Amino acid sequence: MGPGRPAAAETELPAGPAESQAGPGSGRQPRVPRAASPGAGGQSVSVPEEAPAARQLLEDLRRRLARAFQRAAAREQQSRACIEGALGRLSAELLEMHFQNRQLVRTVLDLNMKMQQLKKEYELEIASKSQSSEDNALNRE
Repeated sequence: MGPGRPAAAETELPAGPAESQAGPGSGRQPRVPRAASPGAGGQSVSVPEEAPAARQLLEDLRRRLARAFQRAAAREQQSRACIEGALGRLSAELLEMHFQNRQLVRTVLDLNMKMQQLKKEYELEIASKSQSSEDNALNRE
């Protein structure tokens, strides 16, 4: 390393009780002491005694996750039902609008046909009036 900086081997701390059990060259991870929880006689609880507590915790987490997924599935099902209901109402409304549109088209076509008939009648009436006024004018002469 650089000047003024000691090498890693030079700064190594003495082995603690956890390292001394595993041994520096044993290839095993050193045992990390757990927080002592009072057991029988004030001693720390051993690993086999912690297993049921861990199992209970995992089972509790599993139950909570299962309930959360069930609630999410129920909310999704309610959302789908709500959306399907809205789509059904929109579909019915669109069908009603389509029916009204067809009625309006028929009404407009009928009105157009009546207007054309009235126009023809008016033109015939004007033509007959002009014909009769020409006939009157010829008769006077």
